[in-house]
Amino acid sequence: MKKLLFSLLLVLSFAVNAQALTSVKGSVNVLPEPLPESAGQLIYEEMGCPLCHGHQGGGDGFMSEGLTPKPRNFTDFEVMSRLSDMTMFQSIKNGIPQTAMPAWNLTDNQVNDVIDYIKTFLADSQTTIGVCLNEKRTIDVRNLNLDKNYGVGIDRQQFLRVASKGDQIVIEPKDMNVLRYFKKTHKKLIRTHVTLAGKGKNGNNALIVVRISDCLK
Repeated sequence: MKKLLFSLLLVLSFAVNAQALTSVKGSVNVLPEPLPESAGQLIYEEMGCPLCHGHQGGGDGFMSEGLTPKPRNFTDFEVMSRLSDMTMFQSIKNGIPQTAMPAWNLTDNQVNDVIDYIKTFLADSQTTIGVCLNEKRTIDVRNLNLDKNYGVGIDRQQFLRVASKGDQIVIEPKDMNVLRYFKKTHKKLIRTHVTLAGKGKNGNNALIVVRISDCLK
């Protein structure tokens, strides 16, 4: 009798554990979104930005229906081409009056991380490079899945010059402007972006995140 009771308890224990394991596995498999791949994406999601702007940045989040004006569509090239990094920085840091966009208590680096992530919504491919004050970098656009016919956009042009030479993009900091900025602000890093937009009907867009550091090569 004792052996039978023990056997029944053992079977019941396995059944309960199996059910618990199935529940855990089930919950893991039904995650609504993949895990964040960058610091900016983590902040974007934890601060609840997808509620208005959407998980893919299309301005079509759950709460966007009742908002006037509508949240920005970060996947719209026309919208993003008119939206500078400084405007985005101020919007995130201080909010936008008479809209649903609040001010967020984030550090400057966190805001820049979010901007880097938002920029990726428009890009079919992207890369991040670091350059020193006096350094020149060459990037092969074929690695960014771009056709030869493309346009170049630069945010914070006062800090960066970009030259297009066929399949190559040459990126070089405007060292004197950068140096003056570092001395004035006591910062040691500037982040800016180069956008490469395909001009064809189905042309791809690429993003180059450029980080200029207070160093010499």
